[in-house]
Amino acid sequence: MLKTYLIPFLLSFSLSIILTPIVRKIAILKGHIAEPREDRWNKNPTALFGGIAIFLSFIIPYALFVKFDIQALGIMLAGCFIFGVGIFDDVFHIKPYTKLLAQIVVAALLVNFGIKINIIPYHLISIPLTILWIVGIVNSFNLLDNMDGLSGGIGAIVGIVLFVFSILNGNLEVGLPALILAGSLLGFLRYNFNPAKIFMGDSGSMFIGFMLGAIALQGTWKESAHLMMVLLIPLLILAVPIFDTMFVTLMRSINSRKVFQGGKDHISHRMVVLGLSERKTVTALYFISLVFGSISILSMFVSPTVTIILMLLTVISLVYFGLFLSKVKVYGEGEIGALKKKNGNVVLNNMLLYKRRILEVGVDFILICLAYIAANLLRYEGVLSIDSQNLIVRSLPLILIIKFLVFFKFGLYRGIWRYVSVSDLVNIFKAVSFASIASALVVLFIWRFQGFSRAVFIIDWLLLFLFVSGSRVLERVYKEIFDQASLNGKKVLIYGAGDAGEFILREMRNNRVLHYDPVGFLDDDEDKIGRRIHGVAVLGTKKDIGKILKTREIDELIIAIPGISKHIMEEVIAACNSLDVKCKKISDILPK
Repeated sequence: MLKTYLIPFLLSFSLSIILTPIVRKIAILKGHIAEPREDRWNKNPTALFGGIAIFLSFIIPYALFVKFDIQALGIMLAGCFIFGVGIFDDVFHIKPYTKLLAQIVVAALLVNFGIKINIIPYHLISIPLTILWIVGIVNSFNLLDNMDGLSGGIGAIVGIVLFVFSILNGNLEVGLPALILAGSLLGFLRYNFNPAKIFMGDSGSMFIGFMLGAIALQGTWKESAHLMMVLLIPLLILAVPIFDTMFVTLMRSINSRKVFQGGKDHISHRMVVLGLSERKTVTALYFISLVFGSISILSMFVSPTVTIILMLLTVISLVYFGLFLSKVKVYGEGEIGALKKKNGNVVLNNMLLYKRRILEVGVDFILICLAYIAANLLRYEGVLSIDSQNLIVRSLPLILIIKFLVFFKFGLYRGIWRYVSVSDLVNIFKAVSFASIASALVVLFIWRFQGFSRAVFIIDWLLLFLFVSGSRVLERVYKEIFDQASLNGKKVLIYGAGDAGEFILREMRNNRVLHYDPVGFLDDDEDKIGRRIHGVAVLGTKKDIGKILKTREIDELIIAIPGISKHIMEEVIAACNSLDVKCKKISDILPK
């Protein structure tokens, strides 16, 4: 088996490593260069046609090592067709609707070779869905190709996940093409990762999307016995490109922009605007893709119910991440102003405000159901008997009503969750506790707890608190992560690790206009040395001020002790002046 997979993988990887610089040199000689443009992300002229290297390094090992049947022939012919469409688009820049028509033709060609959603017995349904799937994944990877190494890296991860999934299923004819494609993309990443020396172009991104869509379609409809998992596994494996496509489509539709035009409004671009470097952004999206891929592999070892619970929790996290990113300003102020005049404030404000509340209610609906079902699974060690399932079906609607009434009573849909505080979490704890007690009492009153486990309601209470509070904290977590990543201004030392110091630290992180990067605290209480406030350490006391200012290369010191004595104030200012470090009081930096 090692020989069966290792040689084709190494061949595709080696061909990609060898061919990519050759293609790059030819592209530069022929003048096929991507020049920087306002609607594009690249800042330097970069060679095009990297898709040729990807195509050749895949198609040669595929022809040599893959066992040919009617489906393998169909994938090869349709893959050549979509690659040709991409090359034509790279050279002549065909219109979006023409490209879409060509993609539909390619997908229909693939269907004629027997690759379709076979789990659905009705051809009138399965064939259009197959074409929609292929066209959707092709365009997803086409749109995902918006930052150095992103589309190729995600494609490689998806290919490896498909390989592992197929091998575990014993589906060898699917595992080999996926591994060959992963080898091609890993070799190409040597030249495409930031800073990129060559771009893949539409010929590469559409070819990757087509191949992964076809392989996922071919490999995941056969071996799973559960219909729901058969439908969900391809979505899990290809989660990142699907998420990016849905996000960009929604945001451009809301802002009255053309969906298929170029732009700097993808999730990757917004993450960079928030402060992450391009490399960190691409790596973070790699990690997200790995998480979803791992869930798809895990689905083989756990029950479908457990997989669906994990998937829904991860999707909810992704939805809140999308909401967080949607607030990043990527369109010009003049453009937004014109849209407001054209569409009114209803679309741009009310749609995002009031529909946010509807989304929160919908998320809580899912979380209440998940917590109750997961509690039963944990109580009965992952196996739900027919009687247990009947009890869930009978009691869940009533539990939903009770818990929603309590949540509304406790005001869980009035908060601004990016500013969630301890008091909000205490309120959530009260609401969930009261709702769980009320639910148990109603079950006791109606059914006398006959057949119900009391432990289920205790587990349900704990899980629901974790789920609901976690969903509220998510946006705050995202904000803290990106705020920390974007702190690259003047290095600041805060004198005073008390309430005022904690307040000024939060103000620095929330107000980026200040351009401050808090390095640490000073405090006269030696017991605080080594402790941290929001991740920032107390470095020493007043006597250490000179050494810390020098070794940490501090630009400013801020005194955050409201009642500081005049004598200590003068000592601190003198120490700063001797090292040419600015010294300010807390009142000097707070917004007026």
